[in-house]
Amino acid sequence: MRILHTSDWHLNSMLGGRCPRNSDLDRALQQISAYLDTHNFDIMIVSGDLFRERSRPEQLRDGIQLIKKHFQPFVQRGGTILAISGNHDSETFFATLRDAMDLVSPIEKRVDVHPAGRFYIAPNARNITLQAPDGEIAQFVLMPYPTTRYLRTERQQRFLNIEERNNAIGAEFKAVLRTQQEKLDPRWPAILVGHVAVHGVPTSAQYYLDQSQEVMLEPNDLSFPWAYVALGHMHRPGEAIPGASHMRYAGSIERMDYGERADKKSVVLLEIKDKQLIGVPRLLPLQSTPFYEIEIADPETQIPLLARQYPDAELALVRYILHWDSATQHRERYCQEIEAVFRRWYARELRDTRNGTITEAGLTFQQTHDVAATARHYLQETLKDRPEKGRTELLSLAEQLFVEEGLS
Repeated sequence: MRILHTSDWHLNSMLGGRCPRNSDLDRALQQISAYLDTHNFDIMIVSGDLFRERSRPEQLRDGIQLIKKHFQPFVQRGGTILAISGNHDSETFFATLRDAMDLVSPIEKRVDVHPAGRFYIAPNARNITLQAPDGEIAQFVLMPYPTTRYLRTERQQRFLNIEERNNAIGAEFKAVLRTQQEKLDPRWPAILVGHVAVHGVPTSAQYYLDQSQEVMLEPNDLSFPWAYVALGHMHRPGEAIPGASHMRYAGSIERMDYGERADKKSVVLLEIKDKQLIGVPRLLPLQSTPFYEIEIADPETQIPLLARQYPDAELALVRYILHWDSATQHRERYCQEIEAVFRRWYARELRDTRNGTITEAGLTFQQTHDVAATARHYLQETLKDRPEKGRTELLSLAEQLFVEEGLS
């Protein structure tokens, strides 16, 4: 039984509020799809965070289209996908997907081996047993990200502080995990699939985990004799417990921010044979999008050389710092020239050497001269965490105002 472990796709992600990442993620998924064929995998595990947090319905549709585009052939030839929800995924959306799939192709409630050639979605804890074409059997314990879904009574959901909440969820998560372990058949190897943090594992940058906000597992919580532990949540690939090569974070499939610029992205290949894991899991590399932070202190000299210095400028994600003199130099021209080279710039800092003023922006120069576009950008950023209905109503009112004032 050949298994590919991947995680943290974050479909529909944006960088700096202006750079969509789906084209980069599309390339990563294409590489994964090719691995499924060239290595003849039977199963693909996705250990959480398939989507960007707060994805809109049309974005979720686009994300599903990407998954269908790359992995429908794998499922059609008998491959199986196991996916759990992560902290960035919508539990409601995952439950809806699961119910829709069960409606179209229901499974008997009591089944010793689950049918292959399916996409199994797990918004809640569940066990699945699968069989490879050659007869090899393995059991999978699917444990989505620990949220209040694990708390079964209203009393359990009343907390005085975040620490009390985390302790309650953590205790129930571990209790559910023990219950799922007790259901396992000792004749067959067991694989844990989870989206959770383990104490002692470092992460980086924008996706740094504030441990006070997290349910954290201790290494001894994973002491069950798992054949393999497939974890998501940490973007940097590596062992979940030092020295335990069979317990791994697959890591994200793309560099999601500048803090991950040096990360080597990959997926994991593991093989179950004769009821056990064979050897040490292998890493299959993924080519990632380059990130640059570029500082321009002498714009007249440096800007003309940028295209030659950065041959991958069209693909690269760039934050730039421009030093300029407001008394003698033309800032807007410099920005236009830089942004013509780096079309995927996601942030900039403009430093006036004359008076020390620093301006940070996520808008193009043209947008700063377009009142309606500037207002739209501000509203979209300000309202992005609001419920969909309220956000849509406010944006609609803004559009009416633009029309009334002749701005649109």
